[in-house]
Amino acid sequence: MGLDYRVRCCPDGLMTDRRHNVKVLDCTIRDGGCNNDWLFSHELVGRTFDALVKAGVDVMEVGYWTSPGVYDPATTGPWRFCREDDLVRVVRASDMKLAVMCDMGRIRKEDIPPKGETAIDIVRVATYAKDVPEAVDLLQHCRELGYETFCNVMAVTTCTPQEVDAFLGVLRESAVQHIAVVDSFGAMYPHHVRYLIRKYKNWLRPDQGVGVHLHNNQETAFANTIAGIDEGADFVDATIFGMGRGAGNCPLELLLMYLDDPRHDVRPILELTDELADLRAELKWGYHVPYAVTGWLNLHPRSAIDRMRLDRSAPREFYDTLTANRPRARHHEPRKG
Repeated sequence: MGLDYRVRCCPDGLMTDRRHNVKVLDCTIRDGGCNNDWLFSHELVGRTFDALVKAGVDVMEVGYWTSPGVYDPATTGPWRFCREDDLVRVVRASDMKLAVMCDMGRIRKEDIPPKGETAIDIVRVATYAKDVPEAVDLLQHCRELGYETFCNVMAVTTCTPQEVDAFLGVLRESAVQHIAVVDSFGAMYPHHVRYLIRKYKNWLRPDQGVGVHLHNNQETAFANTIAGIDEGADFVDATIFGMGRGAGNCPLELLLMYLDDPRHDVRPILELTDELADLRAELKWGYHVPYAVTGWLNLHPRSAIDRMRLDRSAPREFYDTLTANRPRARHHEPRKG
């Protein structure tokens, strides 16, 4: 066994070969749009598409499909709707697949076009555990229309083990092709991801793919993604410069450097990171203490997002407010004597 070519103090072969088989799904525009109401220019989305193709990314999630009347198109950008006349301005023929997300309750079956009428290849449905049966019905409709299907069960960190068993049982009996472990609140550490990947794979059929969609509230999204890959994740989500709602997601550029294989080239992605760095200074995604607090408390980041809009986030005050009525863990109690 030789030495690791980067970290010479360690032997080669410590990394799992599973990283060479994982599919990479970029959701920069879709998840990042949560920060700016999807008001990305066609020019930037087109350049993002081209960079992802050159980088060897497998799937670009370009935005949402949303039924008319849910959002005001006068104030919400085009990538909340992904109309075909917008898509044709930014995509071209390539081996990379194009995906959209659909939120349960914000899309009707009749508003989803047949596969032959759109550039979209994949439909992902975001749902909470209680609505998984309805999500399965919607995804079955999408399969009949010709799409590849993914189900993202959000906020799994708030579910009991029995609730996870229940929705995995429904998904196992469904035609849904891929299911993601979703850390909506950025609450997980690597040991949680490892456990859930194993659990999902044990419950689901061998022909159903399992992946991860992870948020970076506690700066664990990249480490958690590696843990998912080590456990045999079939696909992993990432975003350029970690752009996403609140604290954002696993940075795509870090992921591609970690994968370090002939299929991927990080250089086209690095050409966009300076531009997104300027945007991050304005929109304030990425690690900030208020996001870390909500992540650690396993809470939706909406209160942290509101706090970040203030001139001063006052993290100690924010922490004290959110933990005022929280019982102290036994290991935090002062020792007696």
